[in-house]
Amino acid sequence: MTTQCSWPVPNMDGWNGSAMPLSHCLKLRTTDIDAVHAHMSSMMCQHKLHIEGGVPPITFRHHQASLRSLTFNATDYGNPYGRVVVAIPPMEQLYLVQFSLAGRARITHGDDSFTLEPGEMCVLGSNARIRQVFEEGYKHFTLKIPKSDLEGVLMQELGYRPGELNFSPKPVRLEGAAASFANMVRTICDDIDLGLPGYSHPRTCGAIEDSLKRLLLAAVPHNHSDLFDGSVSGPAPFYVRRVEEYIRARAEEPISLADLIEVSGVSARSLHAGFRRFRDATPMGYLKNHRLALARTALRGGAESGVSVTNVALSCGFTHLSKFARDYFERYGERPSETLRAV
Repeated sequence: MTTQCSWPVPNMDGWNGSAMPLSHCLKLRTTDIDAVHAHMSSMMCQHKLHIEGGVPPITFRHHQASLRSLTFNATDYGNPYGRVVVAIPPMEQLYLVQFSLAGRARITHGDDSFTLEPGEMCVLGSNARIRQVFEEGYKHFTLKIPKSDLEGVLMQELGYRPGELNFSPKPVRLEGAAASFANMVRTICDDIDLGLPGYSHPRTCGAIEDSLKRLLLAAVPHNHSDLFDGSVSGPAPFYVRRVEEYIRARAEEPISLADLIEVSGVSARSLHAGFRRFRDATPMGYLKNHRLALARTALRGGAESGVSVTNVALSCGFTHLSKFARDYFERYGERPSETLRAV
């Protein structure tokens, strides 16, 4: 005799655009655009909202669930024609991770413009103004994450605070780590929707949130990706972190190995051993890689301001331009001038 599986089965239509995720977690259903604006401003962030192409009837729905500090949001403006336009001022304290479930959104994020389609995700935030135009039939899913949470996880992983975290806003295909992130989000939301209690347990929700944050840091490029994607050797000792902080604060200044040994407070041998074990580099090699990362960031954002490769190299602490160009090519596989032109 065959026993039927009695496990609850999630609604598969919730994630392919035919329906909505978190169907049992309805927060608002309305046809009043003013009520929509007030509700979404309080649930997500302050923004402006209007509809282009007349004032068509809408059947708005918003479903929401949460863990500890993260909220999961499925939204359908229900616009059969016309286009919903959302304008968001710079968000200093949070990130919005957005997936398209059905239809397309045309997004302007600071100086970047792109279209977000099903099978893609993007991270919105980083103190940039955002404008979104939702086309007819657009449904989307958004994960709201406090910026301080992500920066805290990054600090835990690196053993020090590397500075402000900024993601690339451009769409990422749901492949590799991005697919793992999306699948974990989907599993959590489906279990919450089915009423399963695991994610509400006070000893599990924090660990689950941290796993999601780590997956996001691995899935979407950001200004500390080189550090986050590096080898993991456990927490670095205090003298390694002390030298790293010194390098980050003075990378553009002349720095010698003697300077780093003095700052560390340990012997040259111990300092080299610590960096080899925990950072897979010599102290001076770490300094060079940090300067190269600073140069790459400056070159990527330098086309509009008219900077030159020479100016970038000098401002990042490089004094030998030919050696800078060679080291840059070895690390990134392209010449500095190619990075500058590619922006």
